[in-house]
Amino acid sequence: MTIARRSFVAGSAAALTLAGMPVRAQARKFVVMGHAVHQRAISDAKGGDSTAAWRAKSGMEVEWLTFGVEAVHERVYREASLSQGGVDVALILERFGGPHIAPLFEDLGPWQARDPIEDIEEIGAGMRAAHSYGGRAIGIPYRHATHGLFYNEEILKERGITRAPETFEDVIEFAEKCSFVRPDGTRVNGFATSMDDPSGIGDVIRAFGGNFISNDYKFRADEPEAVRAITLLRDWYRKQVIPRNMMTFKTEEVISAMQQGRAAITNQPFGRFLNYNDPKQSKYPGAIKVGNIPLLKSLGRPGLSPAKTSVWALAIPKNARDKALSWSFIKEVSSKASTIRAAVNGNGPVRFSAYDDPKVRELAPFSDFERKALPNAVLVLPGFEQAARAMDIFMEEVQRVMLGQAEPLDGMKSARARIEPLLPKV
Repeated sequence: MTIARRSFVAGSAAALTLAGMPVRAQARKFVVMGHAVHQRAISDAKGGDSTAAWRAKSGMEVEWLTFGVEAVHERVYREASLSQGGVDVALILERFGGPHIAPLFEDLGPWQARDPIEDIEEIGAGMRAAHSYGGRAIGIPYRHATHGLFYNEEILKERGITRAPETFEDVIEFAEKCSFVRPDGTRVNGFATSMDDPSGIGDVIRAFGGNFISNDYKFRADEPEAVRAITLLRDWYRKQVIPRNMMTFKTEEVISAMQQGRAAITNQPFGRFLNYNDPKQSKYPGAIKVGNIPLLKSLGRPGLSPAKTSVWALAIPKNARDKALSWSFIKEVSSKASTIRAAVNGNGPVRFSAYDDPKVRELAPFSDFERKALPNAVLVLPGFEQAARAMDIFMEEVQRVMLGQAEPLDGMKSARARIEPLLPKV
């Protein structure tokens, strides 16, 4: 976890006395709280610093406070609850949000009406809705992380497969064919995904036509489509199509398995393409391809499976010291030009026009697939106060099924019984 040093004293004109010597107080800085990836996206040198013009105009210096994903929200919510806050802009993720935290943040609708962000309608309505509660928009989408389907072309060819998966039936067949043990004893698993939350297995459930928790806060994972998907995961675990230790997999373990050729297929954010094909880190640079996650052909529905997406948004705490200044910062880094700069810096752009920029297309050869996934992408689950607990319970029940401690339907019924009392009543 990275924690930027925080030091500011309100009132830059105040004078202090130290050992008889007059000392000027340090000028207050503009404080932004988020994850380190946000700092890189906004201010990295590769694409350019999106705050440069704003800093020159405002005379402010930006101070970043960066933490891990959960810690960002714990700290910003605590900070926003104070009578007087020290954070000017915060980046928040939709699944840590919900109606319960909305009163801690400024409604940005009136600010947009008075001093609009450039062509805000270009930012997808679904992304904007992810941070809107009861008609109050508390965040302007800034970054998305949307899943694609990655596959190691060399491993597929090694197993006699010469084409990309086109249906989820193909994914199932290819994953099973690509589960084997090499002559040196190395096991290759056909499929791997992260298991620290429902993001990874949620894609499998939706490829079967199912869901976990719908946007109207209904538990759906004990319906037949979802149970079929959970049954597949159970069967894959028994046959070692997925790693025996996958229940402990986080993003880092998935990346390592793909880079080392210990897994053939995964579903991860499109931006992982750069990690998987990095010649300094991967044994298969250039061989790990990406496409969109397909639906089961047997569903008889055209189109792609709704891929998981997460949406980070720029928000102003209700207790921010100068909300007009905070809004001017959000407006600057949300512009079309800033979106392109951030995309070059590795950000998932929330504007479709960014995908047409030559620099973005050069650095992100997966752009066409990612753009195709966005209109149909869905959140892991809608934000609510007990979302983290609900996700933990769901993963506990999925793991019980995979370990053979419960039948798939029984496990999902148990999940319903434990999760339903946590859901908001709407």
